[in-house]
Amino acid sequence: MLMKSLGINEITTSRQRANGTRAFEAPFKIRRKPLRFYSYKRGYVRIDRNCHSMYQINKTYTVDYKVVGWDGKLYETKSKKRIMIYNEESRLNYILKYILKNYFKWNNNDR
Repeated sequence: MLMKSLGINEITTSRQRANGTRAFEAPFKIRRKPLRFYSYKRGYVRIDRNCHSMYQINKTYTVDYKVVGWDGKLYETKSKKRIMIYNEESRLNYILKYILKNYFKWNNNDR
């Protein structure tokens, strides 16, 4: 597998596997800890950059959003929704492309 040859290792626990989640650790460090990616069977793809929370990296699209406020008025705005990736192979390809695009191009121990 290409991920293995690039130093991206699967670190999925047995509990994660039972839930349909897969976890990967990239050969890069952010804040002195390894960069991790997660693939969820519900279609989400997330990155853990060792901050206070993980980030969703799924692409988004804009939708119209309407709500009636507490004052009885109709409010209209726009909202963003995530594009789910339901196929596991597609999620793994998405993670791989994300890593190649965002980390391999500048990783010469510059960060």
